[in-house]
Amino acid sequence: ADPTNVMAKLPEIRPSVFMSVPSYWEKMAVAAMGEPTPEARKKKLMEVTGGRFCFCLSGGAGLKREVKEFFHDNGILIIEGYGLTETSPTLTMNRPDSFRFDTVGKPFPSVELKLAEDGEILAKGPNVFKGYFKDDAATKEAFTEDGWFKTGDVGQWTEDGFIKIVDRKKDILVTAGGKNVPPVNIELRFADDHVFSHVVVYGDAKKYLVLGVWLNDEMLQAELAKLGQSGDEAVRALVQARIEKVNAELAHHETIKKFHIMPRPLTVANGMLTAVLKLRRKKVYEAFRDEFEALYK
Repeated sequence: ADPTNVMAKLPEIRPSVFMSVPSYWEKMAVAAMGEPTPEARKKKLMEVTGGRFCFCLSGGAGLKREVKEFFHDNGILIIEGYGLTETSPTLTMNRPDSFRFDTVGKPFPSVELKLAEDGEILAKGPNVFKGYFKDDAATKEAFTEDGWFKTGDVGQWTEDGFIKIVDRKKDILVTAGGKNVPPVNIELRFADDHVFSHVVVYGDAKKYLVLGVWLNDEMLQAELAKLGQSGDEAVRALVQARIEKVNAELAHHETIKKFHIMPRPLTVANGMLTAVLKLRRKKVYEAFRDEFEALYK
């Protein structure tokens, strides 16, 4: 199989174990979500997956909670974990008997994790690497003075011992007012809304935050049809309403003041996404800087 035909092979091979990046789980869910009844949705999901999934893992990027809940409601648990190449590669994992869909699970028994003062996740354990090959400077930078590996990710513990990934430390925006804002923390609030393919928060050293929006045209048209609406103004009103809903959950300095519907897609081919479909934030900022900056004029 390869990425272009794996979906077609699932009903043929009927695997019991399947591990994938989020986009394929989303495609399977979307294929079944359009059915009119719960029974029909479950039947369709069994058809597209082959009907024998018993161990499912999503990795490479965060999977939308709506997708995980849809699978779980239909008897399929998708688990997620967290780690880096330098940690061989897993630090935490959700388990079938202990999971939270808003987290990446609990640390492995052999792993020690703690949060630095700025929230960065620090790790120790036999799976943590010794250093970068022939690069003493990078190795020194990768560890604290007392030997903890610096993951570069900002985390948050839940009250019951699970960990959430809030953002990449290097991606945190600092507004003109001096407020630190993890953009992923805002972007994830749009993740379960299928009208959006991608959203990107922008606003480092700015007085307020703005949002780049990439729409899923198929889902957008379906939503407009439900509302009996069409046209550019209806699209902008629909996007604005969804942004206002997210803004209601945010602190004042985190709220989105303006948005722009972007003209060009984000793909692996154009370098805006990694091979596992993670956002290349700096490249997106560079490619769409004119559109972002225009929102401050």
